[in-house]
Amino acid sequence: MNDERSSPEASTASDSMPQQPLAASRRNFLRAGAAASPVLLTFVSRPVAAGSTCVVASSFVSVAAFHSHNPAVTSVQCMTRTCEAWYSDAWLPATGNPSRPTCLNGTVSALLGATSSSYNSWALWSVLQNGGAGISTSGEIGVLQHLISATLNVQQPYTPLPGGVSTSYLQSVWQNFKNNGNRYVLSSSGINWDSTQLIGWLRMLMYPYQF
Repeated sequence: MNDERSSPEASTASDSMPQQPLAASRRNFLRAGAAASPVLLTFVSRPVAAGSTCVVASSFVSVAAFHSHNPAVTSVQCMTRTCEAWYSDAWLPATGNPSRPTCLNGTVSALLGATSSSYNSWALWSVLQNGGAGISTSGEIGVLQHLISATLNVQQPYTPLPGGVSTSYLQSVWQNFKNNGNRYVLSSSGINWDSTQLIGWLRMLMYPYQF
């Protein structure tokens, strides 16, 4: 067993990546998540273009408000790589061709900063693997998988126009989430998101959303 894995709870990597459980379409997931939250989408102050600069969480409002101000926009995706792509990379062997990207060998605390999370010392690839359960769309593990993916997208050439979404910004999102009992809270913006709502915003950056 490779000694890179820091947590005894993480499963042993197999020679082949397990198949993820079948999930609802991305469109259905995003619509369902947006419907459950009053604060999930983006700028109302001016129109934006599809695939434009990434939008920080504090600038997001309701889906209805966004679409009414940007009727021609069919997507707010600004990153070119998804969590599932990083998940696939996490299952590659440590050596060989192809092999697991070295950027996945670091720990959660090295990438996002130390918090009260039990995942602090976990290797990034281990968090992404999630014991073979795939990418989660709720809970601390889901937030962490999406923040890892988004941060790596910013650090690698997968975010052409990052805007205010930088490594330090995403680190602050993780710190905020953990410091507020697994909720993302920005009182000045009226934001008090649970894990599902926070993941909803992160997925808007990485996946096409069809209105």
